[in-house]
Formats: sequence, structure tokens, C-alpha cells
Amino acid sequence: MEYEPRANARILEIDLGEELDIDLGTLDPDAYDEIVVYVPLPTFGSTQSYRDICGDLLDASWIIERMAACAKGVRTQNPPGDYRCIRTVLISPMQGILEAIADCALLTNDLDDFGDDAELGHQQDLREQVYDYEDNLETFVPRAPEIIDWYFANLHAANDELRSEAPEVWSSQMGRFPERRLRFHRSAFSGVLGGSCYASRGGWLVPVAVGPDRFFAETEQKYRLKDFLPADFLIIDGEAFVHHDGLLVRFPSGRYFESQVCAGLVTQDDEYPERWSSDPFRVLHSPRAGTTAPMGVSGCEMVEGAPALAEGSYLHETGTLVFVNDRHFLHFLYDIRPARLQTAKALREASAQMTEELSTATGAALSVRCDWTSLDDEAFEELCYQLIFDNPKFDSDTIRKLGKSRSRDGGRDIVVHEATMGPWVEPRKWIFQCKLVTKGSSLGATRLTDVGDMLEQYSAQGFGVITSAQMDATLYDKLDAICSKRGVEQYHLSVLELERALARNRRLRQKFFPGS
Repeated sequence: MEYEPRANARILEIDLGEELDIDLGTLDPDAYDEIVVYVPLPTFGSTQSYRDICGDLLDASWIIERMAACAKGVRTQNPPGDYRCIRTVLISPMQGILEAIADCALLTNDLDDFGDDAELGHQQDLREQVYDYEDNLETFVPRAPEIIDWYFANLHAANDELRSEAPEVWSSQMGRFPERRLRFHRSAFSGVLGGSCYASRGGWLVPVAVGPDRFFAETEQKYRLKDFLPADFLIIDGEAFVHHDGLLVRFPSGRYFESQVCAGLVTQDDEYPERWSSDPFRVLHSPRAGTTAPMGVSGCEMVEGAPALAEGSYLHETGTLVFVNDRHFLHFLYDIRPARLQTAKALREASAQMTEELSTATGAALSVRCDWTSLDDEAFEELCYQLIFDNPKFDSDTIRKLGKSRSRDGGRDIVVHEATMGPWVEPRKWIFQCKLVTKGSSLGATRLTDVGDMLEQYSAQGFGVITSAQMDATLYDKLDAICSKRGVEQYHLSVLELERALARNRRLRQKFFPGS
């Protein structure tokens, strides 16, 4: 969440990437409500080495923590479209802040910039402090944890270089931190969350005592526990799925297995031996009421006044996040999406005992029917906009609806960026096309033209169609060919998903279909 300074705030801006044109010794920190410092990332955009990138982020993290220690608050962000610096807002600076900034400026200087041996010696002392800081990152409680997690995410990629270039160093690191073999790291948010949490590009491993809502709030994600559904688990024809009342999602079993292995590695010396006698796959079922507090977690560790979270699988109502509670850890698994209609139909045919549940997924028993003829194109696009705006997979601050319906928008009706788990994952840009169909026919491939050119022209990494009709196989085949060729993710909402979403969203249903 971006920090908004109060009106008439007294602000000092300093760019450590440029030569300082002010004498810090002449300034009074009490004269400013906040100090904005631009911390450089000098090799970003100019290097192919993740080790160089890690060096930039390590220096930046030390600099930010050094300055933040002399302020009551700190916020960080990348200026839009610019990953070559980190904009750091130091809120209510205190005495010592200017000396800290001077040290940070000295650390970023080139060797050719030093005027005497004293400055060079001081910089070498600061560099030693950065090395010590790196050695203690796993246990350090930072003020800006997102920068440290960004560093670790790039370290996983840098380790591929390190393994071939310095195998002894790589082996030593993996011996100390075996979870890094799985590209997990102990998150710098662990301190504020109150327990050792582990992050990867595709998921999080969080102690159950932390709780989902505290985890979401501290990491600034829009998901909330109240919007999750109890999810049943099934495997048919070698593929794993979770589902609830017709919402069917492929389960990322490979990532769940890695998360369970990570949990085993980081609890090798755990005092709770019952964890090792439990079956991690036994909990892949819909949560059951009446569960007591998780084993190994005392009552004082649970959130006061909150009921114990039942073990089992939970699916977000949008189908974009699933988590599993195994009584010890919460395994959050990201970057998923609802299965397509054809998949649901195939599963229905393969499993007779799931006929009723999968009939809902294939449209045989929808609980809400909408009169799509009551909407015009403009109202339908507004409905689509609201659904994407409410979906926590996407960053609602970035959503744009382009013009009136049928305007010259280049094939783009809605443009939005993903919400991210942290700055280590660059948010993908999505484009959605909205197609209102009122004559009862399905939406075929001929109704969408020039999709590939549009995706390339606007540099989209995600594409979706939102339609009031069913999407036929020719359209799916066309979009698969176009998107797979360009590495573009897909997330479509046909009439089945729209009516399910409206069945759960009374506010939107009453706004657009007041008679339903």
C-alpha cells in the first residue's frame, strides 16, 4: 500500500544515485515531517547476472535499515516503470538520521570519488557491516522486510550461477539452509508475523498459529478468510483438483509436495514429534467443524477470541488461491485458476459418484439464472469491471476501463495488473475483452479477431474473455494456440462462472439484476 503524506508535510528529497548537492551537516531533522531517499540499484537493467542484482538489493536493504533505525516509520516503493531505484519514505525522522544518510551516501560512492584515506577507510568499515548484515539476514527483524524477500527471491536464481562457479560456497549455503534447495527462504516478514514463515515464488508456508487474516494483512494482500470456501479434493485420471459447489480448480500438487518437504526440512529439530507421524495428504479434504486447536500449538498462541481453524483445504471464491491447513502449517498455493468447461465435463464422465457436483461445474444445475437481455453492452462491461475490481488476484488500483463499449479501444475493454505477493514478483499486465451475448448461442472463435496482434502491441502477459454465453471448443483452441505461443496466461469467465459469482455477490446481483 502506497504511503500518502499528510497535507502540507515538510519533505526533504535526497537521491543517493547522484552526487549530493547539499551539506547534510547544516540540516536539522526536526525541520522535516519526512525524508524521501532514492536508493540506487545500479546494475538493474544492465546486467545478466543475478549475483549482481543480489548485491544491489543487499546494499539497498542495509541502507534502508540503517536509515529506518532513525525514523518512526518507513515505506518503500519502486517508482512506476523504474526498477533502478527504491523510493524510501522515512516518516518522522529523528536525531541521527542525517548521519545515517551520510554513511549510506558514502557506501554508494565509487572508489574514484574519495578525497582522502579516511573516507576510504570508513567506506571499507561500512562494507564490513554489510557483510555482517548478510550473514545475519535469516534472524534479523527488519523495518522493510519486502526488500530482503526481494533479495532472497533473486538469490534462488543466483544460486544456479553459484552452483557451477563456486560449488563449495553453494554446498555450504545449502547445508545451513536446506529449504533453499526447493527455492524457499525464511521470509523477512517472519518477525512481524510472530513465527518462522517461508516464501517461494509460488507459495507461502506459514505456522498455523499465525492465522490467514493476519498473514494477509501484514503482507498487504487483499484476500481474507471470510471469502474462502471449504474445498473437497479429488484425483481423476492422474490429475488433482479441489472443488466447491461447481467451482473446480486444478490443485498444484507438485507445489504442495514441495511445501510439505520444506516444512519437514525446517522442523527437523521440532519438539513436536507427532508432526512426523502424520500423513500430509490426509488433510486434503473439506474442513470439518468441531476441530480442536492444532497439535503443538498452545491456547495462548492462538488469536484470542478466534475459533480454531479446522484442518483441510480452502479455496478462494474466485478460484485464484488455495491453502491447506495440516494442523501445523498453512500451505498457501498461488497462481491457479478455475478449470475449463471441457475439463469439468470430462471429469463428470470419469466419475459417476461425482455427477451432482460436477453437473454444477458444467452448468447442469446453476443456482442463479440471469436475464442477460436486460443489459446493454455498456452495463455488461461495467459488471465485468466490478468483478475484476473485487477479485483479489488483481490490483484494483491499476484497473482501467477503456472508453465506452464498441469504442476504438484496440480490442481492450479492461486493463489491470496483478496484485503480487511481494516486490520479488513483477505483476503481470492483463487485458480482458467483454462479450455480451443475448441470443442463446455460444461464443465462437470468429467473434474474437486480431487477439495475437493486440497482445503483442500492448505487451500483455495475461488475457481473459468475459462473456454471458458459453465458450465453445473452437474459441478455446484458438486462444490456447495464440497465448501458449506468446507465453500469455489465461483467465476466462463464461456465463457459468459469471452466474456463480453473482450467486455469491448479492450487491452486484441486485445492482445489475434487481429482479433476480
